[in-house]
Amino acid sequence: MSLNVYIDSDVMVASEIKGEQNHVESKKFMDYVLKTKDKDIEFFTSIFTFLELASAMIRRTKNKDKTYSLLYRVKNSWKKFINPLPPMERGTSFTTLIDNLIETTIKFKTPTGDTVHAHTFALNELDYFITWNTRDFHGMKRNLKGIKILTPTDILKEFENLKSKEPSKKTELLFKETFQKLIRERNRIVHNKS
Repeated sequence: MSLNVYIDSDVMVASEIKGEQNHVESKKFMDYVLKTKDKDIEFFTSIFTFLELASAMIRRTKNKDKTYSLLYRVKNSWKKFINPLPPMERGTSFTTLIDNLIETTIKFKTPTGDTVHAHTFALNELDYFITWNTRDFHGMKRNLKGIKILTPTDILKEFENLKSKEPSKKTELLFKETFQKLIRERNRIVHNKS
């Protein structure tokens, strides 16, 4: 089971700026993302997120050095864990990109900045969209079947539920060992009867 999880910029901004609403929950989620060892989960965001992070940071802190520091840290450390995606396919012209974003806005009824995220998500056919603005993406949920739009708090609960439903590696190993012993015992009995 492989899960592809897209992270909206509002989650990243809230995780980095202490005064933001949902800071604690966002930080907990981002800590999970940056520390998880689960190879069955891949995380994505839009390249556009870096612009939104810079904008939020400079407007809230008014400090250029803090803004550059955050961007440097995010670009260099997060890229190991979060794949930044362009909101367009290779070879797409700027005019075509804008036309595609207009179509996405009309189809999903999203605000301007959210349209870039919705378009990037839909273009890459991902599974989960993580945001605090779930209401802004109802149109996307109606139009893209099988996706889940959750808050960071809800996705962490979902991950826990999924883990509890999977057999643990230890249980799987014990089952294989027991099964192999039973096969050997059966073979011994069958060969002793002949």
